[in-house]
Amino acid sequence: METVQKLILVLSIFVTVTVSTDLYKQVGFSVQLDIQNSDNKDNDFSWRFNKENIIIKYYPKINLNNVKTYGPYKVEFNTDSYSLTLKNIQKNQSGLYEAVNSSQTDKTVATYRLHVLDPVDSPVLSAVPHQLINDTCNVTFTCRGHDRSISSTYYNETFEEKNETSPAHITLSLSVRGSTIICNQSNPISWKQHVLSGFREHCSHEEKNNVLWLHPVFASLLILLAIALNGIYQQISSDNEAVLTKVVWHCTSTTAGSSHCEKEQTTTKVEYKQVP
Repeated sequence: METVQKLILVLSIFVTVTVSTDLYKQVGFSVQLDIQNSDNKDNDFSWRFNKENIIIKYYPKINLNNVKTYGPYKVEFNTDSYSLTLKNIQKNQSGLYEAVNSSQTDKTVATYRLHVLDPVDSPVLSAVPHQLINDTCNVTFTCRGHDRSISSTYYNETFEEKNETSPAHITLSLSVRGSTIICNQSNPISWKQHVLSGFREHCSHEEKNNVLWLHPVFASLLILLAIALNGIYQQISSDNEAVLTKVVWHCTSTTAGSSHCEKEQTTTKVEYKQVP
């Protein structure tokens, strides 16, 4: 047991585990990569991209041209802090960055995983009302963004919030705050929203549409009824004469969808004699 503990102690001296730090930056911006400390700043030092690509190499013991830059990188290197600044970064610069202190062996003293992202586009929120049943509000809200969409239905005073995150770090969410429905699209460096106010406004809109739809039908029925009544005569008899009554209904539809009917009535007296 004592031998195992000594072995672990020896390994801990020679092996350093460096945890990678995730950084999210927007295309075209700059980012600074720092190191916490360097055991021996007299040793050669380098920043590397994706293990094999050397960005800069620093030779502290050489007084002339002691910093060499490699590759098509726009960078600045601080010889005091050993920090590296990447300028005007592009999406193809996403990847693993390591600071390496070199003596007889290489020792990684800082590790970053950089994600270079575009800002998100504005999402689109739409509402589709359904037929009212027993005056219960029923509306489906759909949030669309990037190449995806999520939907949730407001029904009987309930609404389920939803969100999805893509492998490209883009999150699409559908939520409610008070009476406002929020469609939000975001990534670690930006966010945009589209909102709609009120659940009941969309239900009322659907209800209004149903009523307006019924108005022309109702007006048509009235017109048909008027045609049917046209020519109907009511005959009222008395001792010496008959009264012939003619009733005609005139109905018109308005542009608002309602109808208006007027009654026209004429009477004619017809005398007749009783046959003995």
